[in-house]
Amino acid sequence: MNWSDLRNVWSGQPLPPEHSVDLAALQDGFEARRRRLARSLFWRDMREAWAGVVVSGVFAYFGWQMGRAGWPIALAVALLLGLTGFFVLERVRAHRQQVEVDAPLLAKIEGDIAELRHQRRLLLNVAIWYLGPCIAAAAILGVTKMAHAPIPLAAKLEAGGIQFLLFALVSLGVWALNRRAVRKQIEPRLRELEDLRQALLSQS
Repeated sequence: MNWSDLRNVWSGQPLPPEHSVDLAALQDGFEARRRRLARSLFWRDMREAWAGVVVSGVFAYFGWQMGRAGWPIALAVALLLGLTGFFVLERVRAHRQQVEVDAPLLAKIEGDIAELRHQRRLLLNVAIWYLGPCIAAAAILGVTKMAHAPIPLAAKLEAGGIQFLLFALVSLGVWALNRRAVRKQIEPRLRELEDLRQALLSQS
């Protein structure tokens, strides 16, 4: 899952002292970062959804080529389409929770805080909702194809071991990158927004 396009979205300027907050300048800078965040999340979800459709089509083709022997691949296709549906639902959720353009600054800040907390939960649990279905689908495809491949059993076991090792390394890398994104980008931005929210509340 590619989260690197969010790397610069959540970076912001240090919060000024409470007594010197310039709300007009603050609103201008905040709106720009808010729009970048919304665009990044939109295109991320769209890319992931389309990738799921394409990969599902490739898996379905392999299953069709194998005939009846390839029926387990239908389970892999279902997993991938389910993941695609998740990203579509993410777009629906984001649209429903979108704060109006003319909403007060405080409401927009609270909306971004809620969104970043949601993204933090997704990244911290990526092994369950994203990597799990992807690995399971790839394993179903690999096992089904190897089970019917005209090669010796020893060669099948060796190929299966190599595939398992590759899946494990890639999954570990994705998991580590997502944890790092939470630590380096999301949590600092959350702290900044929460401080900003507190500063605005104290002025009201």
